[in-house]
Amino acid sequence: MFDRIGSTPRRSSGPDRVQRFDCPSAAGLGHSAACMRHVLVVVALHVFVVVALTLGRPTIVTAIDTAACVRRPGLPVQVTKIDTARTLMLSARVEQGTVNVTVDPVSRGNVNDRRFIDLAGLRLWTADDDSQRLLRDFVRDPARAIIVRNRVAQAIMRTGVEPDMIPVRGDEGKTLGTQNMVLIKGGEFTRPGVYWDASGGGLGPDDKPFRGDRYRVRVSSFWIDRYKVTNEQYCRFLNDGNAGYWTPWNLRIGRAAEGRNRGKFVPADASLARHPVVLVNWYQARGYAEWAGKRLPTEAEWEFAATGPEGRTYPWGNEPPDRTRADYPVQHKYLDPVDAYPAGATPDGVFQMAGNSGEWCADYYDNVSYRKAPPEGVAINPTGARVAFQPDTWYRYRVMFKGWCKANRPEYFTCFKRNSRPPLADASAGISFRCVKSVESEGKK
Repeated sequence: MFDRIGSTPRRSSGPDRVQRFDCPSAAGLGHSAACMRHVLVVVALHVFVVVALTLGRPTIVTAIDTAACVRRPGLPVQVTKIDTARTLMLSARVEQGTVNVTVDPVSRGNVNDRRFIDLAGLRLWTADDDSQRLLRDFVRDPARAIIVRNRVAQAIMRTGVEPDMIPVRGDEGKTLGTQNMVLIKGGEFTRPGVYWDASGGGLGPDDKPFRGDRYRVRVSSFWIDRYKVTNEQYCRFLNDGNAGYWTPWNLRIGRAAEGRNRGKFVPADASLARHPVVLVNWYQARGYAEWAGKRLPTEAEWEFAATGPEGRTYPWGNEPPDRTRADYPVQHKYLDPVDAYPAGATPDGVFQMAGNSGEWCADYYDNVSYRKAPPEGVAINPTGARVAFQPDTWYRYRVMFKGWCKANRPEYFTCFKRNSRPPLADASAGISFRCVKSVESEGKK
């Protein structure tokens, strides 16, 4: 049996063989300099779907638009900032040989907690038993699962109502404590007032940096993962009762077909174990962080770990990127192990805060509040946009990620470069994550 990694078939090198799904459209998982999207998902969330049932087997036709706890004072928390009175509900019907899937916001009082499907970290409520049965069968096929995910993503952007996350199970992650984490002592840094923002999908040749106020930011002490979360670590999370957080269209992780780990989630190839986990959406990253007894970093925490109190231009210092600090200029088609490029680590020893992959943050995105200095002159543990859904803006509903994957411009590696994507945008094979842990929570490990 062969596993498909990128576009080259390989024989499984370890004692386990991954039970792969056959998807002829999965030509590869490589990157371009602008973080090429996974080919199954293409690049857009705006996907209009017609599913025709032919001889009992659905044929999928898509038209793709390629455009686009007690809180202590002063401590960062992942504030919900959303409409919690409503959630999303799915309905599915077969009409004249076509499966129609609709997603609508509903009051939580209309939810039957026995009717749901789990997909890519989301608990998706269904309107009735027929919808539940049809959708559970429908999402067993990875290509069809993507269709359902895209319909949910469209509903989030249209209504500002978020889906629910699958309850996180398992205790293994809580034993990790601060293993392989770095202590970042609290302090202040300066947001320089000049920064790059690639939220539109990348930096064009004529793009100019954004300009705003220069102001100080104060951050409390926290622990941060030395490395990005790996495929191997994410498999431990999946195998500890969290199978619903698997991405069915992720060719890097699957269930072992035989061997001592038969039926368990494993990296598709032993060489991928120490690579950063990608093709995970924002909710999946949050689920893993909860399992590990941690959380996603705020944008301010991430920046402080990267730039330090001295205000480094790049995580390693002020010298421009080169081949010792990152894959720059780009030479590798795929990701590198999380401990590659030690010369690119911060002085505190945090690896790859620039290059290899971007990293989800906890904050909701806007392009206004970040530019403005707070009235008191110092932003204390800022947590991003106060409102998640901003329907009058071009971005409407986005969350932050920092860093970048593959790039041939030094601006992509700067500590203050901003990026955002819709929360379900796992389409990029270049976004991963790392976790943080508040020092004050250390006694609650």
